[in-house]
Amino acid sequence: MQDIRWSTFWFFVLEIIVFLIISNIYSIEDGLIVCLCLMSCFLLVHIFWVYKLSKWLNNPTLSNLPHGTGIWQNIFSKHYQILKDSKKSKKNLVSTLDQFTQAAEALMDGVVVLNENNEIIWSNRRSQVMLNLNSKKDTGQPINYIFRNTDLINYLEKGNYEESIKINLEANSTKTIEIKIVMFGGAQKVLIAKDIGQAIKIESERKEFISNVSHELKTPLTVISGFIETLEDMFSISGEKQKNILKMMGDQAYNMSKLIDDLLLLSNVESSIFQNRSEKLLMNVIISKIKKNISILDSKRHRIKYQIDNNLSIYGSKKEIESAFLNLITNAIRYTDKDGFISISWGLINGLAIFEVRDTGCGIKPMHINKITERFYRVDADRSRNSGGTGLGLSIVKNIIKQHDGQLKITSEVGKGSSFKLIFNKESII
Repeated sequence: MQDIRWSTFWFFVLEIIVFLIISNIYSIEDGLIVCLCLMSCFLLVHIFWVYKLSKWLNNPTLSNLPHGTGIWQNIFSKHYQILKDSKKSKKNLVSTLDQFTQAAEALMDGVVVLNENNEIIWSNRRSQVMLNLNSKKDTGQPINYIFRNTDLINYLEKGNYEESIKINLEANSTKTIEIKIVMFGGAQKVLIAKDIGQAIKIESERKEFISNVSHELKTPLTVISGFIETLEDMFSISGEKQKNILKMMGDQAYNMSKLIDDLLLLSNVESSIFQNRSEKLLMNVIISKIKKNISILDSKRHRIKYQIDNNLSIYGSKKEIESAFLNLITNAIRYTDKDGFISISWGLINGLAIFEVRDTGCGIKPMHINKITERFYRVDADRSRNSGGTGLGLSIVKNIIKQHDGQLKITSEVGKGSSFKLIFNKESII
């Protein structure tokens, strides 16, 4: 830009000098004519090179770039460098894009890129096999028109992609995929489809194994417990050591029996075997039964307050709901000191039925909250075992509320206590 300004400046300086010389030698009119001729030539030269540049821009290649003269030589040189850099950047970009495409094609998961209208922009080979897509025909088409599935359509319409969804591709559930959508670039989406059929099969076999082992262990354990009781009744043992041995055997047999019962319950809840979850549950009757059980279990005699809406009832499995409620209350009793306070409430909040157990116990550190619903996870292993915990209580509760299409919400503060909420959806309310 500066070269153009200087070139123009020196041209006008030359014009003035020529005008002064011609006007002094001949006349002012002759000086003006010569200056006009020089200016016309100057403009014609620039118009010529502007035409050349315009013509080249229609087909910009390095081979047919004009050389130019004067300032235009610099202009064409800069265009040459820009075009060269652009070609190099484009080549690098194409190479990077090819590498990305190859990497996406190598993934074991299906990947589909969607625009804001859920139209397919790109898909890898794995997704084409999973979702029966055709890369040529289906690109630009809405995915819900190609892969017709009610769960996927609802998932896309709701727009809440925090959780993934599972879709059975076959009636016998041998082929199941998990779909997760991730937002990027504003309104665009990446759909990730993962084949979890094998994982589900392994998990089912594991649950079946645990259930079978638990059933097989229950019978010999019942026999052992019976013999221990018989020994206590048959023999009058005077020695303190012998009494302690029999008591320890009895306690451990009871703990094992309780653990097996919890394993069986968890296995049944997870596999949904023969469970009717559409029973009409009279919650006032269930809470009254739980109160009686708690009065027997609560050896520490905590201060327990009940706030129960007797008119609020739900649909569900009576056995499972009782187990979930009782587990939360016994958990609060187990981890709350003798002088502690426990609040148990059941009512309607914002249109949702909520059962809450709040205690003033020791509390839970934030790093444990997301893990305490895992099987056998204990925040304080020694305290849990000493108080008779199996490490399965919260796992059972989480699976029960999940099977009832509800949610378990845990909040806690160390040293101040914890709150456990079972939130039932609107459809479950009678």
